[in-house]
Amino acid sequence: MSVNAIKSSQDIDFYAILGVERNASEQDIKNAYRKLAIRYHPDKNPGNEEAQEMFKKISIAYAILSDPNKRRQYDVSGPSSALTDFEGLDISELGGVGRFFGAMFTKLGIPIPTQIGPKVLAQARDLCMGKITHTARELMPGEPVSESVSNQEADFFRIVMREDWQKYGVVIRCKSTSMSKFKLVLFDRDGSVRMIRESQTKKKITSAELFFVPFQRVHIGEFVPMQHIMEDKETPLPFHYLDRLETQGGHSLEAREHVLCVYGDNFIQSVKYKLTFLPLNEFCMDHVIKLKEIEPDIINKKNEMASFQREYMDLKKRWEAAKQRLKEEDDYITKKLKDRDDTYEEMFEAAVAPYKPPMTQNNKSSSGFFSSIFGSKS
Repeated sequence: MSVNAIKSSQDIDFYAILGVERNASEQDIKNAYRKLAIRYHPDKNPGNEEAQEMFKKISIAYAILSDPNKRRQYDVSGPSSALTDFEGLDISELGGVGRFFGAMFTKLGIPIPTQIGPKVLAQARDLCMGKITHTARELMPGEPVSESVSNQEADFFRIVMREDWQKYGVVIRCKSTSMSKFKLVLFDRDGSVRMIRESQTKKKITSAELFFVPFQRVHIGEFVPMQHIMEDKETPLPFHYLDRLETQGGHSLEAREHVLCVYGDNFIQSVKYKLTFLPLNEFCMDHVIKLKEIEPDIINKKNEMASFQREYMDLKKRWEAAKQRLKEEDDYITKKLKDRDDTYEEMFEAAVAPYKPPMTQNNKSSSGFFSSIFGSKS
C-alpha cells in the first residue's frame, strides 16, 4: 500500500496498526514496532507482498507516533494532516521561485520536509533487481569518496558486508563541509527504501550516519529552534532539546551486498559530500563504553525534563495568575486610596460649610457702579 493509498483511508488507526493503546508510552511504541518490523521485514518474507504492505504500514505508523510533534498533530487532526507533513515536498515539482523561497527558509532555520523523487526510486529498484540501467560504485571500507551530486539526483553505491564485521558493527557516514542538505538512503533487496537519514546541521558541517551496531544507542534528530518558536512560543526551548530522541536497539547489517545512495536535497545548488564506509574495531571499544555511560544519562534527562516541564508550566501558570492578581490588587488599592482621600476632603468641606460666611450679591451697588461709568450723562 502506498502512502497515498493509506492517506485515502479515513478509518486508519496507527495505534491499532502497532497494537498499542492511545496512551502508550514512547517505549511501548518502540517495542511494538520492533517486534512487528522483525516479523514483517521483506528480507524475512521474500516474495510475500502482504508482508511487504504490512511492513510499509507499520513503518509509516511508527514514523508518525515516534515523533512527538507528529503524534500530537495526528491525535488532534487525524492521519491526513500527519501524513501530509510526513510525505514532504517533491522539489522537482517546484518552479524557480518556489525553490528560491525553499532555500531561503532553509537558511533561516525553518525546515521544509522533502521526498525522494520517483526517478531515483525507479533507479534504485532497477539496481537491486539486477537491471543495468544505472551504475553503482563500490564503496570500500575505510576509503572516503568525495563527490558532488545535483539536487534531486542520487549517486548510488554498493557495499559488501562481511560476517566478521558484525562483531563490532559498521557505520556508513556522509558529511558535507559546504553545509548542504542531503539524504543518506539504504535500500532493501527489492529496491524499496529500508532506512533514511536526513543530513543534520553540526558546528561546521552537515552529516548523516547509518549505524548497524550490536549495542543499544540513541539517535537524536536535529533540533530546529525556529520550528518550536513558531509552533510553541510558551514553552522554553530547553524542554524541546530532546524531543526527537529515539532509542535504537542493537542490530546488524546482513552479510551480503547492499545498495545505498546519497540524494541531493538542496533546493538550488548541487551537493558536495564525502561518504565513508567504516567497520568498527576493538580500538573503538573505549568510546563505545563511554557512549554507553553518556546516552542512558541523556535518556533519563529526557524523562526528567518531561516531568519538570509539567511542573514548570504549572508554576508558570500560577505565576501568570499571581501577576494578574497583583495588577488587579494594585488597581483596587490605588482606587480605594484615591476614594479615601477624596472622601476625607469632602468630609472636611462639609464640616467647614456651617462656618463659612454667607455669600450675598449686592446687585444695586454693582448696578450703580456700572451705571456711574457707562450710564452717566454729561
